[in-house]
Amino acid sequence: MRPLQVRAGGHSAQGMRPNNEDRFVADASRDVFLVADGMGGQDQGEKASSMAADILPRAVQIRLDSHIDPSQAVMQALWEANRAILEASRHQAEGRRMGTTAVLALRQDDRVYVAGLGDSRAYLIRGDSVEQLTIDHTIADALLRNGVLTPEQAQQSPYRHVLYKFLGCADLSDSDEVRPFKPESGDRLVLASDGLTNFVTLDDLRQGAIRYGDPDAWANELVTLALERGSNDNVTCVVVDFA
Repeated sequence: MRPLQVRAGGHSAQGMRPNNEDRFVADASRDVFLVADGMGGQDQGEKASSMAADILPRAVQIRLDSHIDPSQAVMQALWEANRAILEASRHQAEGRRMGTTAVLALRQDDRVYVAGLGDSRAYLIRGDSVEQLTIDHTIADALLRNGVLTPEQAQQSPYRHVLYKFLGCADLSDSDEVRPFKPESGDRLVLASDGLTNFVTLDDLRQGAIRYGDPDAWANELVTLALERGSNDNVTCVVVDFA
């Protein structure tokens, strides 16, 4: 059986924000894909997300070249980026937070390995099925998963955007999971910041996968759709197509 061909595209928009703190990587030649949504405002968020986009693909490749298991390569790369951002944040003014979300996907052999920190998400679209591969590391979502809040309460919670885990987090746990899956022909993988996922539905993803054959065109359409529906955040999306 021939290996699946991979195409990728990405798009990012500043939206109503004064600057764009999002960064993305859509590198089908190296089979690395990333969306990072910077935190801290102004240059702090931009710096953190730019560091993630620079460090993660390189750190993953170094570990793969050393024959480290792909799941471990992904996690170790995230830990390395976390340490680097923590170190950089020590030089910021007191009280200024610096960090970034990260949702990272690595294709290696016949598997794709996905990991997320923060509230940027990964979705797998396969036929009529849309599966969220990551969880949101917000306090409201943690309370929802533990049964403390209902979905309606979590949606209205003042903690729905408060992250407890991200790159630049002092107590990043070693227990974070990497989600592997075996891609099939026709699959689409969507990585996106919350500026998009808060305004795009699962049905939008299901229907868009049918309507758009080109991943770059679909990424652009998803970003445009989120902005048209009122997103005032930075909006970023990467689409990976398996054929």
